[in-house]
Amino acid sequence: MSRFRRVAVLVVCLSACGGQGPRASPQEPGAKVWVGRYEEIEEYLRTAECVSLQVFPAKQGARCTLRLGGPVARLVWRSVPPGVHRGFWESYKSEIAAYEVDKLLKLDMVPPTVDRQLEGTPGAAQLWVEGIFPLKPEDSPAGSHRAGWEKQLVQMSMFDNLIGNKDRNTMNVLRDAAWQLILIDQTRAFGPGTELPHRLTRIDHGLWHRIDSLTRDQLDSTLRAWLDEKQIGAILERRERMRADMTLLSK
Repeated sequence: MSRFRRVAVLVVCLSACGGQGPRASPQEPGAKVWVGRYEEIEEYLRTAECVSLQVFPAKQGARCTLRLGGPVARLVWRSVPPGVHRGFWESYKSEIAAYEVDKLLKLDMVPPTVDRQLEGTPGAAQLWVEGIFPLKPEDSPAGSHRAGWEKQLVQMSMFDNLIGNKDRNTMNVLRDAAWQLILIDQTRAFGPGTELPHRLTRIDHGLWHRIDSLTRDQLDSTLRAWLDEKQIGAILERRERMRADMTLLSK
């Protein structure tokens, strides 16, 4: 069995991205190197040669180092077949769908994620983002970053409600030096249920407008390769539940 085929059965929870918020200053380098370069990096993730592979058995993941000279240095690859695993709905396809929804909403929270086969096994290849920090529960920025950070936290909860991600925790929320929110691990999103993971107390109205503007045709054309009809319908049902929550907040 090749080293790639051994990795094919592993679940990966090891990649990262940036959330929408205050852009980095020269003294605070941000990690979102893909912004404005989506197609370039997506293609590289699909085709770049993997020159070495590091497996993380305890974390059920692997990291691939790419040949020098490209736009990114490393990627994470995961291959979780759609279905119920350890009591949870999971799928590598959910990672790709989450990135596509992130692009529709112009959030830049999910790193570039594409379909890629390794040794004939389908999976999701995602940019490994450099220069990030694990988020501690007590972490909170001071000064000019505070308002932007709080806005990102609201956006994160709204995003998770829309995609039905029940697995957001301190192990899969990261940040960069510019306090840009970085979300990882969406394998448990887009399950068949329509309940909302979060009870919101605040709403970002700009994001809600973008969510409310999504059409079924738009979701079908963007997500049909990764989600079935019921999963796409559940996105719209969760949106209606979000609308009901917003009505309660406005009273």
